[in-house]
Amino acid sequence: MKVTFNRISEGEIENAVINAHERTTAIDTAIGLLENGEQIILGYKDGESIPCPISKIYYIETVDDKCFAYTKDDCIEIRSRLYEIEKDLDFRFFRCSKSMLCNIRKIKSVKAETNARMRAVLLNGEVVLITRSYVKEMKKRLGL
Repeated sequence: MKVTFNRISEGEIENAVINAHERTTAIDTAIGLLENGEQIILGYKDGESIPCPISKIYYIETVDDKCFAYTKDDCIEIRSRLYEIEKDLDFRFFRCSKSMLCNIRKIKSVKAETNARMRAVLLNGEVVLITRSYVKEMKKRLGL
Protein backbone atom coordinates (compact mmCIF):
# COMPACT_ATOMS: atom_id res chain seq x y z
CA MET A 1 0.00 0.00 0.00
CA LYS A 2 1.32 3.42 -0.92
CA VAL A 3 1.43 5.95 1.94
CA THR A 4 1.66 9.72 1.45
CA PHE A 5 2.45 12.30 4.12
CA ASN A 6 1.59 15.97 3.67
CA ARG A 7 2.79 18.57 6.18
CA ILE A 8 0.13 21.17 7.08
CA SER A 9 0.38 24.51 8.86
CA GLU A 10 -0.20 24.86 12.61
CA GLY A 11 -3.73 26.28 12.33
CA GLU A 12 -5.11 23.48 10.16
CA ILE A 13 -6.92 20.44 11.55
CA GLU A 14 -5.01 17.17 11.19
CA ASN A 15 -6.84 14.39 9.34
CA ALA A 16 -6.17 11.15 7.50
CA VAL A 17 -7.85 9.73 4.40
CA ILE A 18 -7.66 6.05 3.46
CA ASN A 19 -8.55 5.05 -0.09
CA ALA A 20 -9.02 1.28 -0.42
CA HIS A 21 -11.02 -1.29 -2.38
CA GLU A 22 -12.51 -2.74 0.81
CA ARG A 23 -12.31 -2.31 4.55
CA THR A 24 -10.03 -5.00 5.98
CA THR A 25 -8.86 -5.81 9.50
CA ALA A 26 -5.53 -4.12 8.69
CA ILE A 27 -7.36 -0.92 7.75
CA ASP A 28 -9.53 -1.16 10.89
CA THR A 29 -6.34 -1.44 12.94
CA ALA A 30 -4.83 1.59 11.20
CA ILE A 31 -8.00 3.58 11.85
CA GLY A 32 -7.95 2.53 15.51
CA LEU A 33 -4.31 3.57 15.86
CA LEU A 34 -4.97 6.94 14.23
CA GLU A 35 -8.05 7.64 16.34
CA ASN A 36 -7.02 6.15 19.69
CA GLY A 37 -3.29 5.43 19.67
CA GLU A 38 -1.73 2.02 20.42
CA GLN A 39 -3.96 -0.69 21.90
CA ILE A 40 -2.95 -1.53 25.47
CA ILE A 41 -3.51 -4.68 27.53
CA LEU A 42 -3.54 -4.30 31.29
CA GLY A 43 -1.33 -6.87 32.98
CA TYR A 44 -0.23 -7.53 36.53
CA LYS A 45 3.13 -8.35 38.09
CA ASP A 46 4.17 -8.31 41.74
CA GLY A 47 0.85 -6.71 42.75
CA GLU A 48 1.25 -3.82 40.32
CA SER A 49 -0.85 -2.97 37.28
CA ILE A 50 1.25 -2.77 34.14
CA PRO A 51 -0.13 -1.34 30.87
CA CYS A 52 1.48 -3.20 27.95
CA PRO A 53 1.19 -2.13 24.28
CA ILE A 54 0.13 -5.12 22.19
CA SER A 55 2.94 -4.44 19.71
CA LYS A 56 5.42 -5.47 22.42
CA ILE A 57 3.74 -8.84 23.07
CA TYR A 58 5.31 -11.90 21.44
CA TYR A 59 2.68 -14.40 22.59
CA ILE A 60 -0.06 -14.96 25.13
CA GLU A 61 -0.37 -18.32 26.84
CA THR A 62 -2.73 -20.00 29.30
CA VAL A 63 -0.99 -22.00 32.04
CA ASP A 64 -2.96 -23.55 34.93
CA ASP A 65 -6.07 -21.44 34.13
CA LYS A 66 -4.08 -18.18 34.16
CA CYS A 67 -3.16 -16.10 31.12
CA PHE A 68 0.31 -14.65 30.67
CA ALA A 69 1.61 -12.22 28.05
CA TYR A 70 5.27 -12.57 27.12
CA THR A 71 7.29 -9.63 25.82
CA LYS A 72 10.93 -9.61 24.73
CA ASP A 73 12.19 -9.99 28.28
CA ASP A 74 9.20 -9.91 30.63
CA CYS A 75 6.06 -11.81 31.54
CA ILE A 76 2.84 -10.32 32.92
CA GLU A 77 -0.38 -11.94 34.05
CA ILE A 78 -3.59 -10.97 32.28
CA ARG A 79 -6.77 -11.44 34.25
CA SER A 80 -8.99 -12.53 31.38
CA ARG A 81 -9.67 -15.75 29.55
CA LEU A 82 -7.77 -16.43 26.34
CA TYR A 83 -10.88 -16.31 24.15
CA GLU A 84 -11.80 -12.90 25.63
CA ILE A 85 -8.33 -11.55 24.88
CA GLU A 86 -8.38 -13.04 21.37
CA LYS A 87 -11.55 -11.21 20.34
CA ASP A 88 -10.08 -7.87 21.47
CA LEU A 89 -6.79 -8.25 19.58
CA ASP A 90 -6.20 -7.18 16.00
CA PHE A 91 -5.01 -9.08 12.92
CA ARG A 92 -1.43 -9.34 14.22
CA PHE A 93 -2.41 -12.17 16.57
CA PHE A 94 -3.55 -15.65 15.63
CA ARG A 95 -4.33 -18.75 17.63
CA CYS A 96 -1.51 -21.26 17.28
CA SER A 97 -2.80 -23.83 19.78
CA LYS A 98 -5.67 -24.35 22.17
CA SER A 99 -3.78 -22.46 24.87
CA MET A 100 -1.75 -19.87 22.93
CA LEU A 101 -2.01 -16.76 20.75
CA CYS A 102 1.02 -15.60 18.79
CA ASN A 103 1.98 -12.22 17.33
CA ILE A 104 2.61 -12.88 13.64
CA ARG A 105 4.98 -9.91 13.46
CA LYS A 106 7.31 -11.48 16.03
CA ILE A 107 7.94 -14.66 14.01
CA LYS A 108 11.52 -14.99 12.76
CA SER A 109 11.17 -18.35 10.99
CA VAL A 110 8.89 -21.38 10.66
CA LYS A 111 9.64 -25.02 10.01
CA ALA A 112 7.46 -28.05 9.35
CA GLU A 113 7.35 -30.64 12.14
CA THR A 114 5.95 -34.16 12.34
CA ASN A 115 2.18 -34.76 12.57
CA ALA A 116 1.41 -31.75 10.32
CA ARG A 117 2.53 -29.29 13.00
CA MET A 118 4.91 -26.36 12.56
CA ARG A 119 7.53 -24.81 14.75
CA ALA A 120 7.95 -21.04 14.84
CA VAL A 121 11.07 -19.34 16.17
CA LEU A 122 10.26 -15.89 17.51
CA LEU A 123 12.52 -12.83 17.35
CA ASN A 124 13.44 -13.30 21.03
CA GLY A 125 14.60 -16.88 20.37
CA GLU A 126 11.61 -18.64 21.93
CA VAL A 127 10.13 -21.60 20.06
CA VAL A 128 6.35 -21.92 19.65
CA LEU A 129 4.55 -24.97 18.27
CA ILE A 130 1.64 -24.41 15.91
CA THR A 131 -0.71 -27.36 16.19
CA ARG A 132 -2.11 -28.89 13.02
CA SER A 133 -5.56 -27.34 13.55
CA TYR A 134 -4.05 -23.86 13.20
CA VAL A 135 -1.27 -24.41 10.61
CA LYS A 136 -3.51 -23.47 7.67
CA GLU A 137 -4.40 -20.09 9.21
CA MET A 138 -0.76 -19.37 10.07
CA LYS A 139 0.38 -20.19 6.51
CA LYS A 140 -2.36 -17.96 5.11
CA ARG A 141 -1.29 -15.08 7.35
CA LEU A 142 2.38 -15.48 6.42
CA GLY A 143 1.59 -15.90 2.72
CA LEU A 144 3.06 -19.42 2.53
